[in-house]
Amino acid sequence: MSVREAEATIDIFGADGSFMRIAGEGQGEQGAQLATDMKGFYDAPVKTFRREGAHQIGGNYLGKKYTIRDVAFGLHVHGNETEWWESRDSAVRKAFSYELDPWNPDAQLARMQITTEISGARSLRLALSESIGFESEFDPLLMQRGVTPVLAAAMQPMWFEDDFLGTPEHPAHWELTSGTSGEGSVWISNPTDQPMAHSWICSGTGTFGLPDFSWTGPEYARVPGVDFKTGRDDSERMYTVPTITSADGGGATVHVSRMKIPVRSFSNTNIAGRTNGKRLLYAVPPYTPPTEVPVYVTGASPGAGVQLRMPRLWSRPWGLE
Repeated sequence: MSVREAEATIDIFGADGSFMRIAGEGQGEQGAQLATDMKGFYDAPVKTFRREGAHQIGGNYLGKKYTIRDVAFGLHVHGNETEWWESRDSAVRKAFSYELDPWNPDAQLARMQITTEISGARSLRLALSESIGFESEFDPLLMQRGVTPVLAAAMQPMWFEDDFLGTPEHPAHWELTSGTSGEGSVWISNPTDQPMAHSWICSGTGTFGLPDFSWTGPEYARVPGVDFKTGRDDSERMYTVPTITSADGGGATVHVSRMKIPVRSFSNTNIAGRTNGKRLLYAVPPYTPPTEVPVYVTGASPGAGVQLRMPRLWSRPWGLE
């Protein structure tokens, strides 16, 4: 068996804007290296629900719920002749936080990113679950080294990539090139093991039509078709976005996710009240191949268009393609 030379790299992008490579080529250059006995990093945690009747043989599966991901790892922190251990240990602590900085509108939690040759880069946002610990048999100020245990939680338990925005072969953007009305198409896909709750960015004024199809078929061969959960055939359903005006900031974002406002204007206002209770219904199933779908706009301003944003969520830090 041949030996692979490529190795995984693990990076920490701190809540304070710092960077540490804790595993892989260049590990430890910022003073911290990953210890052994990592926990909670592989499959996303899940709880299943079942029911067993009094006289039933076996039972019935009712569903599942993904829970908060708890992760635990240690960091070997070491100092050198140019930067003492206590400075580097302090930098590790400052990289993590319990919550978003309430005074910073652009605040982010610490992000752990694992990069592999085949699967690329996937990340988790981590918040501290409890105070960071410390382990050292000797005085760390004298020995210039110690182990820092970290217990953190990923509220979004799925590893994520940057939103996919299409390719030249399969574009996810369409723009009106002339006139005030027109139609075109974009490509939608989901190569992950998780349902994809995508978003549409509608730029310009006018009335936009977006595809909201139900899907059917086996993995890697999904096509628009009957939704077997509901029995509905929405394989040609088009969702009409409320007419966007200049008062809306000249655009709106439309979400599938039930955890987000269905339609938010560029002026950061909720305009879902103008939808008569209608919204996008369908996430894209796991392992849906690139599929061309229609879009349109009427009564539009010059250059109006749509951009499809496709989040990539995975239950593992690598694999499952």
